[in-house]
Amino acid sequence: MERIEEYLEAIYDIQITKKRVAKTGDLARILNVKPSSVTEMLTKLKERGYVEYQPYKGATLTRKGEEVAKKIKKYYTISLTFFRDFLGIDEETASKLSCELEHHLNDDAAEKICRIVAGSCQVCEECNYEILKLKDVEVGEYVVVIAPLTMAEIGVKPGKTVRVDERGIIVGNEIYKIDEELAEVIFVRKIS
Repeated sequence: MERIEEYLEAIYDIQITKKRVAKTGDLARILNVKPSSVTEMLTKLKERGYVEYQPYKGATLTRKGEEVAKKIKKYYTISLTFFRDFLGIDEETASKLSCELEHHLNDDAAEKICRIVAGSCQVCEECNYEILKLKDVEVGEYVVVIAPLTMAEIGVKPGKTVRVDERGIIVGNEIYKIDEELAEVIFVRKIS
């Protein structure tokens, strides 16, 4: 499926940036393959309903093909934001990792990464996740989204509800002071 996704993504890019059909030569250059390989793949993609293809004229994505291409692009952007902006990995390495990961993510994994980078990325017009670092929260009740495994010992783990007040974080009947460095890597969602 990875190779199919690469073709769909390349066709999508040509359609969006150049506003025209994707020609065999374009795809051969972008994907670094022989034109005969492109022709063979476009025939398969047409049979599977991903593209409209006419030899010597080029290919355009069907709705089905466009949905797959957009999803791959979204997975790439989510991954890039995570690696580059959240983890601070250099652009070139973050891009390379994201190119690899985009073909292996699923909706569940992408959603979990979105929760981590919520508010930092430009993937969606409106972010569905308002996730905060524990160090940035006000007094209130929160659900833990991400926390280091070491915090599970005191009950601070994904899915657990905690309260925060001026004394610290309250788990059950216990109050804990969390240092700022640790509060930087614990992410929570406010309970409305």
